[in-house]
Amino acid sequence: MKGLIAFLAVLALSFSLAAAQTAPQKKSPPKPSAMVEAVAKTMTLTQTSQLRSLLNEGDLAALMAIPGIGEVRAKAIQKIRPLANVTQVVNAEGIGEGTFAQMVAYAKAGFPQPQKKSPSKK
Repeated sequence: MKGLIAFLAVLALSFSLAAAQTAPQKKSPPKPSAMVEAVAKTMTLTQTSQLRSLLNEGDLAALMAIPGIGEVRAKAIQKIRPLANVTQVVNAEGIGEGTFAQMVAYAKAGFPQPQKKSPSKK
């Protein structure tokens, strides 16, 4: 009887190990490029903190105020929240080095609000 119990225990253990080995492994997000890291380093700590806050907490309209970010990219950013570092935003679909550089320039300019066009006079 003890032999049967030991056999079943070994069998159950081997099945659980096999399942663990075939289970999909979580991939860590890709590391941002050296260019993204270099551009991020041009911001002050305050600018970095404010941009990270905007990326993590901004609503759709606030994200869309960032140059180069439309509705699709804003939703992609929302999907990958929370971001521990601003450079992680390049892991969002449609966000590359160029868009990230635009975000950094926007942060360095003090997060200016887009100017509303005044009605033209005819």
